[in-house]
Amino acid sequence: MRIALVLAGVAVAGALTSQPAVAESTSIPKNFLQYEKEARKDVKHKHWYVNEGENRDLIEVENLQCDDSKLRGWIDRRDVSYDPEIGGGERTDSKWGEQVFLFADAGRAGRMLRQMRERMEGCDGITITQPVIGDGAITGSRTVGPTKSQPIAQTQKFVAVRKGAAVALYWDLHNQAKAQRTMAQHLADAKRMAAKLCDLGGC
Repeated sequence: MRIALVLAGVAVAGALTSQPAVAESTSIPKNFLQYEKEARKDVKHKHWYVNEGENRDLIEVENLQCDDSKLRGWIDRRDVSYDPEIGGGERTDSKWGEQVFLFADAGRAGRMLRQMRERMEGCDGITITQPVIGDGAITGSRTVGPTKSQPIAQTQKFVAVRKGAAVALYWDLHNQAKAQRTMAQHLADAKRMAAKLCDLGGC
C-alpha cells in the first residue's frame, strides 16, 4: 500500500510540474519593451511609433507567412516600430520593430510559434531556423523578387522567442533601401529579452 501511495504521489507531482506556466501579469508594463523608452521620446512621431491600447490588435504580427490568416489569442500586446522615412515612397521603404505578446499560459504562447513555422513552411524561397533561445525560438527570412504585378522586390526577416507565457518578436523589412537591422542584431535582442520575459510570462 505504501508503494502505491508513493507512486501516486510521484504521478501527481509529475502532472503538476508539467503544467504550462501561467502569466505573471495580465498586462505589459509601460516601457517593458527594449526600445519603448526611446520610441516614447519621439513625441511628434517623426520616426518612432508606439502601438497600444484599443488599437493594439490592428497591427499585424510581423512574421512571414503565405496566407492572409492572422495570429491571435494573446491577452495583451505592445508594438514599437521605427521608420527612417515616414511618408517616403514604396521603393525606398525600410523599417524595423519590436513586438511583445502576453498569453494566459505557456501553452498558448508556444502555439503561436508553432503556427508561425507551419505557415512559413508553405512559402517559397524562405529560410527557417530554430535557435536555442528561451523556451523556444524561430527565425524566418525571405526575399520576394520583382514581378510584373509587383515590380519592387522586398526582403523580410524576423526572430520570435518565447519564455513562459510571453513572446517577443524582432523584425525588419526593406525594399530597395538598405536594411535597418541584421539578423544578428535581432538574435541579440531576442536573447536579452528572453530573460526579461520571465517577469512577464513566468518561467
